[in-house]
Amino acid sequence: MISHRRGGDFSHQLYGFPPFRSFRMANWARSPLLLMVLVCASSLIAQDYRARVQGVVTDSSQAAVVGAKVALLNIDTGIEVTRQTGDSGQYLFDFVAPGSYAVTVEAAGFGKFVQQNIPVQVRGDVTVNAALTVGTVSETVNVEETAAALQFNTSTMELTVDRKMLNELPIMQRNPFTLALLDPAVVNRYWDIAHRNPFYMWSSSQIDVGGSTSMKNDLLLDGAPIQIGVKGSYAPPMDAVQEFSVQQNSVDAEFGHSAGGIMSVGIKSGTNDFHGSAYYFGRNPALNAQTDSVLHTPNLVRNSIWGGTLGNPIKKNKLFTFTAYEGWRSQEPNGTIRTMPTDLERQGDFSKSLNISGGLRTIYDPWTTRVDEATGAVTRAPFPGNEIPANRIDSTAARFMQDIWKPNNPGDDITGVNNFKIGYSWPQKYWNFTERVDWNITENWKTFFRYSRVRTDLDQTQYVNSPAMPNDNGGLMNNRNVAGDTVITLNTTTVLNFRMGFASLEDDYNAPRSVIGESGLTQFWPNNPWYKPYIGKMPAIYYPYFRVGGGNYGKGSYWYQHPRHWTFEGSIHKTKGIHNLKAGFDHRRHRADGIFPNLMNFYFTPDLTAETFLSPNTKANGSDWATFLLGALDDASVARTYPFQYFGTNFTAVFAQDDVKLTRNITLNLGLRYEYETAPFDAQNRISRGLNLSSPILEFQKNPPMFPSAVMQYMKSPPKFNGAWLFADSSHPGAYDVRKFTFEPRLGVAIRINDRTALRVGYARYVIPIDLLQSTVDTSLPTFGYSAQTNVAPLLAGVPGARISDPFPSSNPLILPAAKSHGRYTNLGDSAYWYNPDQHPGVNDRWNFSIQRQLPAQIHFDFTFFMNFGHNLPYNKEMNMADPQIMYDIKSQWDQQVPNPFYHYLTPDVFPGALRNQKTVKIGSLLTPYSHYGSLTQRATDGALDHYRAFQFRVQRAFSKGFSFLFAYNYNQESSSDFFNAIDRYANHLILIPSNFPRHRASVAGSYDLPFGKGRRYLSNVHPVLNAIIGGWQTSHLLLVNSGPFLRFGQMITDGSNPKLANPTRYRWFDTSKFQRPLPYTLRTNPWQYPGVTGPRYWNMDSTLTKTFAIKERCNLEFRFEAYNLTNSFVPTNPDMSVTSSTFGRTLDQQNRGREMQYSLRLQF
Repeated sequence: MISHRRGGDFSHQLYGFPPFRSFRMANWARSPLLLMVLVCASSLIAQDYRARVQGVVTDSSQAAVVGAKVALLNIDTGIEVTRQTGDSGQYLFDFVAPGSYAVTVEAAGFGKFVQQNIPVQVRGDVTVNAALTVGTVSETVNVEETAAALQFNTSTMELTVDRKMLNELPIMQRNPFTLALLDPAVVNRYWDIAHRNPFYMWSSSQIDVGGSTSMKNDLLLDGAPIQIGVKGSYAPPMDAVQEFSVQQNSVDAEFGHSAGGIMSVGIKSGTNDFHGSAYYFGRNPALNAQTDSVLHTPNLVRNSIWGGTLGNPIKKNKLFTFTAYEGWRSQEPNGTIRTMPTDLERQGDFSKSLNISGGLRTIYDPWTTRVDEATGAVTRAPFPGNEIPANRIDSTAARFMQDIWKPNNPGDDITGVNNFKIGYSWPQKYWNFTERVDWNITENWKTFFRYSRVRTDLDQTQYVNSPAMPNDNGGLMNNRNVAGDTVITLNTTTVLNFRMGFASLEDDYNAPRSVIGESGLTQFWPNNPWYKPYIGKMPAIYYPYFRVGGGNYGKGSYWYQHPRHWTFEGSIHKTKGIHNLKAGFDHRRHRADGIFPNLMNFYFTPDLTAETFLSPNTKANGSDWATFLLGALDDASVARTYPFQYFGTNFTAVFAQDDVKLTRNITLNLGLRYEYETAPFDAQNRISRGLNLSSPILEFQKNPPMFPSAVMQYMKSPPKFNGAWLFADSSHPGAYDVRKFTFEPRLGVAIRINDRTALRVGYARYVIPIDLLQSTVDTSLPTFGYSAQTNVAPLLAGVPGARISDPFPSSNPLILPAAKSHGRYTNLGDSAYWYNPDQHPGVNDRWNFSIQRQLPAQIHFDFTFFMNFGHNLPYNKEMNMADPQIMYDIKSQWDQQVPNPFYHYLTPDVFPGALRNQKTVKIGSLLTPYSHYGSLTQRATDGALDHYRAFQFRVQRAFSKGFSFLFAYNYNQESSSDFFNAIDRYANHLILIPSNFPRHRASVAGSYDLPFGKGRRYLSNVHPVLNAIIGGWQTSHLLLVNSGPFLRFGQMITDGSNPKLANPTRYRWFDTSKFQRPLPYTLRTNPWQYPGVTGPRYWNMDSTLTKTFAIKERCNLEFRFEAYNLTNSFVPTNPDMSVTSSTFGRTLDQQNRGREMQYSLRLQF
């Protein structure tokens, strides 16, 4: 039970269901002792974050030295492990924790070799070759130079951010997974960079890593998976992180369950010394620029972030602990831009409402729509005086209008568009705790345990005093993460590793100010509780959702999600001659409980009050607020009911890897991985498996419906009266059938050209888990029969079929849930979707060709050509689509109304859908292959492609002698499958269409210690008082630059030329004169995008200035000032792309935030 939840607690409603009760009883996940027992007993698998240190020991003639003793010393913990060189003089240390190390080599008849300053990073593969000279052990060769960072033994592509850079760079969100953006092959797909906060669970997973991998990466913390379905679960405090790495292409077969991207975070460990930090970060509106230069509202950012870390020994060289805590009280800036009705418009008076040309925005009566059958011309009568009579204003719309607020500005042009602009804040409370214990039981047996917990309470300020104000940020985001790991060295060539992890989420929407309850709905529909059958077990009932034009009001869909994830991992590693072998397997169990209520959605568009319903000129005529006052519902308006859902999947993988040292200079990486994933299942078998369209409906054969002759003349083939709905059962519990044999080969070669140059070529196949492609567990699987939805009556030749005051009258009642009682007849007369019953998982084949070079001054250079070829990727296939060519040929006849052959057809038990209640339908709806159904969509149909190619360039220097830097650049071309137009969709003809994502990306990062004061290059012996002023200064910077995304154009009439402007402005980003609204019943022929027509370029510079005061030798006090968007640059949003909008081609808002200053104080010891 959540005792401190602000604004109410719905957890008892969730835990009242058996799956939630069982979850609360899963106390084993909170027991360190029991978890450690399970870890030690778990099965073999691995996905490790630790590193390798290896090399070859030779004498002065380059002959191998066999049997030499090699010692690896962890400088921080004092723990030393030893190995002996093999027949080729090679040695290998595996499962090396990130940190600073020294290597010592001793052999009889040779002097001792000592290599100092060996930085070992997350997932690193460090090569330290030792050349021994003849002499005695007392003679020592000390190498002080830092070991080369080149990858001589693996072809895996990886970027590692070390602790120094992680600590110094300005990262506004304090989310370690955001560090992946330092690699320009990595692209943020979440909201925007400023909102990548650690408690937003989507932020960590919504990242592309070398192609389309968003939500399909594998996120690892201390080697344990932490992604639950498509969401990240836990992000540790930045001060707790040792290092971070992102792998773009791993040829190591232990990595999988991904589309190719692997992101790994390593938590700090305790050492033999007490070390830690205490810190505070603050932001104050008085120091900041305006958040949004379009809204012109004061900056509302007010953040207080505090925390601390402590690492210490419990028993020297044996038992260590590390603890971290961080808390937030923050105000996140936000804003809204809307078009609200004027005082006259609220009363139905549009006599002063103008269009963009300065003329009257004429309002037409949709119930006067007439279609001339001979010419196809459409006419509607305008309201006299452009005023809606009071007796025509819908009573429910009038009641809603009482809650609609007024404009606060004149608008952006004479139409009054965007006449309400305001900034507001999202209050956020958050704390994050993690504890890690490392125990070196013996020299050959090491283990650790970690427990992490997050609690987050989100809210939104009431920017207007209205219950209709949408609250998009209310609720909780809590999680728990547990991991345990043990490494057992059986002998000098064999190592076992076992790991177990548990992760859970509570992602619950909760906005108590918007709760009105069932009784609150009666104010809108007095004496008409039409909604009652759909309320069911909804945790809360919010203000009704409706959308007027581009603005939404109330609350529609919301969520209660409680997924859990268990992982069991382990592997065995064996060194034998030139072979470094490992094998293991990976088992993951995922369970998800939740509900996604979405009671009612009502839509009002300007089309219904424009001059025609066929491609109306809404730039000049019609008004969404006029449509709203009339209560005229668009036929997309719908009511829904959903059950609580209890879904699960299981995943198992086995792998084998052999890194073969063919010669001292050539390493071959060979791997094979096998994965098996079950389909999502429900313990109560409530999942729908789909529709068998080859099964005839006997009742239709005996008594076929009679189609009007007006329809028969256009039919190219007789109607197919087939269809049998399939439910899961004990023999087929999953939502679909899965492939039992999916293999992922891995192949790579790393060539050491010389001590400073490496050539690497790698290939890896990734089979993408279906659950990551479709988000089946964490969203809503089809549960037809247990869920239900009913659309309002459709438009009839442009005439509205329903009003908001009575959206579901007796002529079109709500379709009620019937469980499995309708059997095969479920969804007859309705629209439906299902997942491809014969799933072929998507596959990414990834290649990299790279050259690495160690330059002078410890500068690391990397040039790579990378390719990703995705195939068998999912797309949605329309199974009941009429031939659009018929529509293009017969034009307005397509929408002609005819008697419905399915009106009251058969009995409700056999034909239960909403189609039976419609007296008339349009001709086009009866020309589908299965006209007794609505739209039919098969999801996850395999066959789409995604091709990505990139040239990547990186120059990096780890921190040394006062500075570090990183420069990286990526030029890419990507294309993916889609349907160009309706003809292609009907023919199921996919074509590769160039991506609209930015082609150019670059990142620059670095830190620099100013060379003045004690321990620096200049004035190192200055007086302590003067040193306190001029010494201890450091600055760091982070610059991210993206070219603009290509703009996507909908169907329009064009003159065929490129609309690119030489000097685009915010008010005319491209040549809008080249576009017109499309004619009705015409095929799209214009391009999706044009060369050079891109949105605004994005660039952002963040900087820090730090002053450090030395209190004692190992205790410092640090003052830091950070500037986010240092230059206060303005980056506009993409322009309005609607050809019927008065702001077509104009950018309307700011996509980045104005400069924010942050001050911090940190005590380090």
